[in-house]
Amino acid sequence: MASVAIAGPLGPGVQVGLQLPSSSTCAARVASCSGRSLVLELLEEIAPGALEEGSVMDLFMPLSWGMYKWLCIVSCHPGQPKVEVELLDAPMFIQRRLDPRVGVALAAEVCLFRNNKRGEPHEAVVADLSNGGLKLERARQLRSGDIIEVQLDLSATPASSTGPVTLAGRVVMAYPSPPGDDPATTDAHVCFLEGQPEALASVGRFVAQQLKCRWEA
Repeated sequence: MASVAIAGPLGPGVQVGLQLPSSSTCAARVASCSGRSLVLELLEEIAPGALEEGSVMDLFMPLSWGMYKWLCIVSCHPGQPKVEVELLDAPMFIQRRLDPRVGVALAAEVCLFRNNKRGEPHEAVVADLSNGGLKLERARQLRSGDIIEVQLDLSATPASSTGPVTLAGRVVMAYPSPPGDDPATTDAHVCFLEGQPEALASVGRFVAQQLKCRWEA
């Protein structure tokens, strides 16, 4: 029973992610699961030395309603494309934001702030939006804790009277985009930062308009 409690929903064929010590992420698939031990098939190339034996890192399993996360240690890494890890604790479940979300699929420009420098803007897609945050798809590689700025035009959605808006946020979860997309891109869940009342008020009006339209449909 203890092993089941540790492994939780993990099983052969389940796609997961590894948060590497370098703060980058690596997509993987569970090849086998026996108690605390997992054999993972790596779905992308990683830098040499990124998965040394004894390395401790987060293993996560994203779902539409949240994310399971474990702490694990690399017990054996014979080389590409497999690695064996041992789970060190029971899974922690992180629930997605509770604010009502509306699907939007809007084009956006994303700028990353790192080391007090503003990066070059790049294109991404805002998949959904709520009063507290948004989900990005096909953004350039992001990682948990990154501060970003997202520019999008809310008037591009039908039944919206809200126009362009620029939002500052923090990445709370990032993982590789689904297979078939550019392997250098990530999907990310972002929470908005405080201190931008006008932008957040615009998002609030937009979300209310969208929800009203769906309730009346």
